[in-house]
Amino acid sequence: MMNNKQTHILARLEIGFRMDAAHLWELEKDLIVTLQSARHFGRAHGSAGEWNTDWHRQWDNVEGILQRTRVLVNAMQDAIESRDGVRTEEALVAWDMIQLEDARLVAALGAIRAQASKLSADIRQDWNALARTFELHLEAIHACAQASRVKLELLEKHSKKDVDQLVQRVLTKLPNPTLTAGVDYQQEYDRAAIELEREQHEYLGLGDLFKSFWQWFESPEERVAKNRFLRIEEAEDRRALSIAD
Repeated sequence: MMNNKQTHILARLEIGFRMDAAHLWELEKDLIVTLQSARHFGRAHGSAGEWNTDWHRQWDNVEGILQRTRVLVNAMQDAIESRDGVRTEEALVAWDMIQLEDARLVAALGAIRAQASKLSADIRQDWNALARTFELHLEAIHACAQASRVKLELLEKHSKKDVDQLVQRVLTKLPNPTLTAGVDYQQEYDRAAIELEREQHEYLGLGDLFKSFWQWFESPEERVAKNRFLRIEEAEDRRALSIAD
């Protein structure tokens, strides 16, 4: 039976597979608004002078990283749809570059988190709400990149048509957010995961899909280890736990 880590990864796989070019464009527009809100938050609640200068510089850095990452994710998706072996190799290069940008992003978010920790305690709740919105955008971008990497892995063994059919088969088993409102979403994913685990013994290629996304999708623990978060209280809690360990 699949465990919580596996059903969590399955949920991220769904986000990534459903994130087509149109959804990425909508996400980009939302992300621009969030970035503007973050800059405004610093102006409204931060310190004057050098603090504000550093705050804007840090967010300029993050915005540049995200712009490059989105270009690379789009390149991966275009290469997959092209069914061109040469472009598939280009997509693998793009994946490697995404990993480099992700390392830069982790460092940049760490700098912002450290600066945000100096905000007064009475506005931390507002900051954490904004930070959570930004983190959700990052989750979607990374899920899309990871899903594209899974497809590239599958294309080494299967045709584009077979991979598309395999992905659609998995998506039809996963819960629809519009139909599961008010329902325990974790339970819905658990049911889907159990059914997919049963079917992987019956359908050619399904086992390959599972092996691929276990390999390329981060577990919750791996994401925490990379520190790709901005919420202040969460960071402090983890530091306390680390000291306690």
